[in-house]
This record gives sequence, C-alpha cells and structure tokens, in this order.
Amino acid sequence: MSDFTGRITEISEIKIGKTRKGEDWASVDFEVTESEPNNPDYPQVALFSYFKSGEYFKFANEFNDFNKLGDEIVVDYNFKCNKYTKKDGGEGKFYKNDCWKFAKTNVSVEKDAGLVVEDEDNGDLPF
Repeated sequence: MSDFTGRITEISEIKIGKTRKGEDWASVDFEVTESEPNNPDYPQVALFSYFKSGEYFKFANEFNDFNKLGDEIVVDYNFKCNKYTKKDGGEGKFYKNDCWKFAKTNVSVEKDAGLVVEDEDNGDLPF
C-alpha cells in the first residue's frame, strides 16, 4: 500500500457495466500530478484506476460529481497485475495503479461544498 499527493489533472470518461453475477460496476481513470515535487521542473505524474461494484458502485459512478480538475487529493493505491488469455491462447498481462481510497487534502473546501457531514450529538455513541 502506498499513497500519493497531488492535483487531479485529467479525468477519463466513467465506464459502467454489469459483473457476471449481475452487479453494477463503474470505473474511472484519473491522472494526478505531484503537488510538491523534489524537482519542480519534473513533477511525478501518475494514472490511477478507480473501480467499484455492488454496493460501492456509486462511489466511482459519481466521481465527477465531487471531484474536479485541480482538486488536491491523497490517493491510497496498490500496484496490480492482471493476467488474461490472448486470442492466440498465450498469456498476457497488464499493470495498473489500483486506487482503493482517496481524500481531498483541504477539508474546509469540502465542508463549504457540503461534502462533509459532522454529527454534533456524539453523546450516545458507545465508543
């Protein structure tokens, strides 16, 4: 598990479909450019894949509703290798940076936009 902090610089079109089990899925790829690079002339740029299905489908399907170009985020991701069978019967594989969680770095912007909900009445919580 790793994390990467930067600004969203590209967002792909959201793809949607159904799994073999009939669950909805959504996938979006987004590019993030490092916010504070060691060398300002050569910032790191990464492409992340965000895939969600079933009860989590909405998080990827609604990605563009809450994330815009220029938003600064922290991305938690894993490196992933997917294997598949080629048409000629040989084995192929492709690699990707699989985003499993992300968060905006400026919470006050999220509060102003109504994206963060705070529960003022914590007295009845068991922890």
